[in-house]
Amino acid sequence: MNHLIIFSLVIAIHFSLNEACKKPNIVEIHNQLAPGKLLSHHCRGSINEQNKGLQYLKVNQNFTIEFSDVSNRRERTVWTCMLRHGPKMEFYFNVQVYKAASTERCDQYRSWTAKPDGIWFRRDREKPSGHVLNWMKHA
Repeated sequence: MNHLIIFSLVIAIHFSLNEACKKPNIVEIHNQLAPGKLLSHHCRGSINEQNKGLQYLKVNQNFTIEFSDVSNRRERTVWTCMLRHGPKMEFYFNVQVYKAASTERCDQYRSWTAKPDGIWFRRDREKPSGHVLNWMKHA
């Protein structure tokens, strides 16, 4: 009888820990370049070849991607975004904005902000962004 109780408890814990995420993961792209400066972004997800298409953000606008993780031995959720700006879109960076861990996670937050001096990042909504990448420039 004791074995049955322990077995039932283990099964209950297993299923409660593996239930679907109640909150999706979020990636945000922000444009804080300068008044009148557009930021182009083209974001792609690895699972089911999700493609958000080429889009443009005006200053102080943002773009949000909501999704659930897929993490297994064959594939993991990965999102990449090509960010560009400038008169001829000559400033750019292809950023891996999210990569899943080896286990599925819920309520993950990633914020990427385009500023004149580069790309800024944060993963905690309560903390400020920090500079992480400099813009590359086409010759």
